[in-house]
Amino acid sequence: MQALALREDRFLDVLRRLIALTPKLQNNPGGGMVPEERLAAQVVLDVLAPHLKSGFIQVESLAGPGNEARPCLVLTVKGTGEEGTLGFVGAHFDVVPADEKGEGWEHNPFALWEGPGGVLYGRGVTDCLGHVAVITDLLAQLAERNVRPSRTLKVVFISNEESTDLPGLGLGYVAQQGRLKDLLGQPVYWLDSANFGPNVGTGGNAIWELKVTGVGGHSGMPQNCVNALELAMAASLELARWFHARYPATEDEKKWGFLSSSSLKATVVEGANTKETKIPADITLRGDIRVTPFYDLKEVMQSVEAFVRDLDARLERDEVLAGFPRTRTAAGKRGSLAFRFQGAGTEGIACRLDSPGLQALKDAIQHVRGVAPTPFSLTGSLPLVRDLQRQGCDVQITGFGDMAYYHAPNEQARLEDFRQGFTILRELLVRL
Repeated sequence: MQALALREDRFLDVLRRLIALTPKLQNNPGGGMVPEERLAAQVVLDVLAPHLKSGFIQVESLAGPGNEARPCLVLTVKGTGEEGTLGFVGAHFDVVPADEKGEGWEHNPFALWEGPGGVLYGRGVTDCLGHVAVITDLLAQLAERNVRPSRTLKVVFISNEESTDLPGLGLGYVAQQGRLKDLLGQPVYWLDSANFGPNVGTGGNAIWELKVTGVGGHSGMPQNCVNALELAMAASLELARWFHARYPATEDEKKWGFLSSSSLKATVVEGANTKETKIPADITLRGDIRVTPFYDLKEVMQSVEAFVRDLDARLERDEVLAGFPRTRTAAGKRGSLAFRFQGAGTEGIACRLDSPGLQALKDAIQHVRGVAPTPFSLTGSLPLVRDLQRQGCDVQITGFGDMAYYHAPNEQARLEDFRQGFTILRELLVRL
């Protein structure tokens, strides 16, 4: 086991093939981009084919009826001992969209580009195809050398990580099919982060939509109109001010090293109006909330919905709201607000700071990198981690690459990060 090291030729070949598929792995259904994760899964299956045939690695492809193009892969290597199971979970096949010209990419985002100093560029290098490629090489080397860890190793590559939960696919479907039961109460490492970490906490996340109805008309006759765009801006800012006062930073956030506190913000605006002299009647804002795990996500969502209902009721009563535009026409027609969350949201997690799993990860990172790691937390979100923790799993989070380029143009990571990442995973197999 100690002789294993990243086989760079295979790692780069797998990563190159995966990134070449990213035009069909982009996940943004609202923009017409529905990924076909089976394409990426097939790359993994092709590399591991001899070892699947020999039985050293067992594999299941899981997707519900109608979602066959979007599977998760569950790969298992039987251990030599009775210690239980170790999970490497969370590396995913889908990616966020990339717009080469619109976002100002320096290189084609859909092809792996190797720059000076071993820097690798391309959509998915860090999030999360580089992790898929590292784990694929690790599995292949275990099989080639006929080396089994003492714990049974279960690897779960997932689909649909970059979008809202949908029935019949993703990690939720894997759990529904009972394929995570042998991880309950066991150490589980979620491999979808960066900067090594350990990443000891994440945020809850929920997507929201605010539909604002005004009264459209001629911009030269504003007394006859309610400007839906101005009302949407004022309402979203009022909501954000209330939210940040209601859910401020906590002392626990300092203890877990959160890089940011809870937040609510608008990120998308939609309106049919395209004429400068016409006041818009309908505007839709969408955005998200990010909630540190020390607040209850369900309570937060209920409070946000109640606040907007109350704000709309104040418009109905014709209250004068500081900073708001005209909310009622001269003839008495008023603007209105309709708010909803899309789905139930995703809970965050505060990982155990006193667990054997975290200590093993910190020791492995220090052993490989030569310096004591600095744990941190952030309000990015991960599916099902809180549920796994509730069921007794010692969930810890790490990942390799550059956090600054997550979901960003010119996504990149150093090859050296993945060399070290491979060795850290090897050390976890040895230490647990």
